[in-house]
Amino acid sequence: MGRDGSATRERLVDAAEHVFASLGIEDANLREINRAAGQSNNSALHYHFGSREALLQAVVRRHRDAIDSRRRVLVEELGGKEPSIEELLVVAVWPLGFQLDTESGRNYLRILVHMRRRSEMRTHHSLNPDSTDDLQWAYSQLQARLVHLPDALRAERLGVWIDMAVGAMASRAEDIQDGVDHSLDNNEFMNNLIDMGVAALTAPSRLTTARPAGSGG
Repeated sequence: MGRDGSATRERLVDAAEHVFASLGIEDANLREINRAAGQSNNSALHYHFGSREALLQAVVRRHRDAIDSRRRVLVEELGGKEPSIEELLVVAVWPLGFQLDTESGRNYLRILVHMRRRSEMRTHHSLNPDSTDDLQWAYSQLQARLVHLPDALRAERLGVWIDMAVGAMASRAEDIQDGVDHSLDNNEFMNNLIDMGVAALTAPSRLTTARPAGSGG
């Protein structure tokens, strides 16, 4: 593909990122994406990507490598030791927190919320469309730490917290885009999100009086 073709693809991905974030994946009008990318030819998007889904995957790929690289570093920093619940939550979601620092990243977080609502994304470890080995590892380790909960409740808690975390980051991303002031900076926000996750996952259940191993309760 020539330089002009590559530039057109990038403009289409830029436009899709903004429109998907604002309107949702299924509700986004592909002609509007073409127009936002400065393409008078309505077939440009189909020529370069072929489908809405392929365009979405191009948006995801733009962010996935950086997120996965940050997660890999966090796993390596654990040095093979048995991680705490806090450390596992950091591995799972902190790499997404860096997306709050750029407009493109904030759009991606908002898109993630729409992706989480898709039926094929309802597996709880799917923080992105391709659950990496590190993300699946963090999820399985979290499952192993929550032995005080029945299997079904364990999966439910993890799923609800992941939805909450992604939703909170997406909501903050939208607020930043709209110029809303916050009392916490992004780093403080992420630390608080992790603290809330630890509290939620280790809380006793009304269905059982057992406590997680090492909780001190």
